[in-house]
This record gives sequence, structure tokens and C-alpha cells, in this order.
Amino acid sequence: MDRQDRPLRMLLTDLGDAVDGDGPVATEEMHRHALDYLTDLTEAVERARRSRAVRYADDPPGLPVPPVAVDEAVYPGGRPTEPGLFTLRDDHDAPFTYEGRDYPTVSHAYWALSAADPADHDRIRAAATADRARELAGAAARRADWSGVRLAVMAGLLRAKFDRHPRLADVLLATGDAPILHIGTSEAPFWRDGGTRGGRNWSGRLLELVRSELRCARSGQTPAARTAETALRAATRTGSQTGENGGA
Repeated sequence: MDRQDRPLRMLLTDLGDAVDGDGPVATEEMHRHALDYLTDLTEAVERARRSRAVRYADDPPGLPVPPVAVDEAVYPGGRPTEPGLFTLRDDHDAPFTYEGRDYPTVSHAYWALSAADPADHDRIRAAATADRARELAGAAARRADWSGVRLAVMAGLLRAKFDRHPRLADVLLATGDAPILHIGTSEAPFWRDGGTRGGRNWSGRLLELVRSELRCARSGQTPAARTAETALRAATRTGSQTGENGGA
């Protein structure tokens, strides 16, 4: 590209003929220079490949795995009896306990815990649906530290959900190593994949984190899971902005 394929065109031109029909006459020296250039280029590509292999030594081999989309869906006749990707969404009915209190969905818990007033927390937690919980929370005052801790809180809620419901954990583990894209319009761009519109997909990324921890736990590698959990709990205690800046 940097030489507009001219070395290749030189090599394809027979000795004594003009390159491109009206260019310089091809000579043995011209062919040798073209071959030297292409050899150097090939060696540079191989050096770059070896450098990437060292720098990203823990990347999985092979081609990237296609992403899994966890999309919003409406089931007029009721949701399927067999758990599917819809069970990974925060509004799926999957009661669990978090810090001694029961919540019907992750959405209920997230929005209830965002409220500054305990009375608002209880009202949001008791909402009939996840959508209603979101509406009530939107009209309530937010905790002063919420922007700094919400990512760690959400990670804890997802852990509690999948610990309580092994069948849903199986659904999450069945996504393998695929990137998870949380798609829809109900959540803010911070939580969902926005494509070219700039969504940060934190819901999908946290599902990948919890998936990794579940895999470690089921294979007996619990120290790694505990390390990740400890880091997120520390962020919750200190009000760290790590998650907001893309850490977690």
C-alpha cells in the first residue's frame, strides 16, 4: 500500500519491458530491489506477529468467538419454560437474597439500593414489576456515592442471582468464551451495548466476569474468584471510581 503495489508490478514485468507500459524498463537490479523490499516486509510482519504473541500471551488462540446478544424480548403467551438467554437479563424474575434482604429481580435490587431514603428503597423493592421499580427509582433521590459504587453493587447482585439459581448459571456458562452484548433500550447506555452510538455494555461485561468466576468455582479454582470478589468489595467500601473509568 505504501508503494501502491509497484514492487509487485516490477516483478511481473519481463526484463526489457516497460513497467506499466510507459514506466521504466525492467532490469535485473530492479527485480532484485523489489524482491529485497518484499522480503523485508515479510520479515517485519513476522516480527510483529511474534511481538504480539509475547505481549498478549494469555489471549485465547484461534479466531475471535462471535458475540452473544442478550436482547430485550416480549412473550405475550408467557416466557418459555426452559431457561434461555432471556434469563440473563436484569429484569428476569429470579428472586435472591443480597446483604440479608430479598429481591424479586436484579433490577429491583439495583434501583432500590440506589435510593438515598430507606423508605424509597422499600417501595422500589416492593414494586410489581421491574419497569415499575425503575420508574419509582427515577423519581427518588439517589445515594450521593452511587456513581462510584454502582458497578461493584451490580456485580454483587449478579453473583447473588446466579448463586441462588444454578440452572440460570448453566445458561450463562453455556455462552462459553463469547463476548456478551447487552442489547435494548430500557437501560442507560452505560449498561447496554450501543454499537456506533457509544454504549459501554457494562451489563454484558459484568456477565462475562461472573461467568469466569462461576467457571473457576466449578473447576475448584476458588482463590481466583475470591480475589476478583475482594477487589470489587474494596471498590464498594472506598467509593472508588475504578469501575466508572473502565476498570472493574
